[in-house]
Amino acid sequence: MKRRIIAMAAVSVTMVAALSACSRDGEGARRAADAEATSPWVQPPHVQTARRDGAMILVQGRAGPDARVVLRGADGAAVAVGADATGRFELRVPAAPGDIRLTPEVQVGEDAAPSPETLVLIRGGAGPIVLVASGEATVRLDGQGALDAVDSDGSAVIVSGRSNGAPPVVLIDGERAEVMRGPGGRWRARAPGGGAATIDIDGTRFAFPGLGAQSDFTPVRAGEGWRLTWPTGPSGRQTVWLPDRGA
Repeated sequence: MKRRIIAMAAVSVTMVAALSACSRDGEGARRAADAEATSPWVQPPHVQTARRDGAMILVQGRAGPDARVVLRGADGAAVAVGADATGRFELRVPAAPGDIRLTPEVQVGEDAAPSPETLVLIRGGAGPIVLVASGEATVRLDGQGALDAVDSDGSAVIVSGRSNGAPPVVLIDGERAEVMRGPGGRWRARAPGGGAATIDIDGTRFAFPGLGAQSDFTPVRAGEGWRLTWPTGPSGRQTVWLPDRGA
């Protein structure tokens, strides 16, 4: 069954409140710390920034404290680093010519816990730099514009971007879409349908070309932007369209 994109609202983490309550009891705090230290769950890494730095790609993010973080290329080549005691990590990856696709993961012994996100640097970072994940809105890491990305699975579209102030007015084929706010000034809007559409962001118009035919992570030019499509199961696929900056 085709996996549909679902616009995800921010969810409060109630565990923080529970641990705060335990901190009033020293023994409770120690038990919580011991449970965390022996937990079988491994926190996958999360990339926060990525940019071209000369002949290297500088990638920064967070993982579990002291975790061994790996960025694995599509050809199997990998670069690894240890996160610090707070979980922060920084990796430098050689900037090979052409497009770069990297999968973050955490290694625990001989096992690996891959992130659901894939880091893609179009034209080696000269083009858009994005984090893509099936069923999720794409996160764009290169600069800021009126519109970051348009994701579609053929059944729905998610329009997303960032704003320093109030979220924008978003029209999709002339219909006003409800805009949901997220952390860091990010916003997104969802509408049914997945074909070509006209998208208006605070009066700036974009022509979304619709779902791509390819599904192998190969970026292609589409209209005034880049289109990237990848498989989401036996028969599904997801497309993201990334408008050129300055549009």
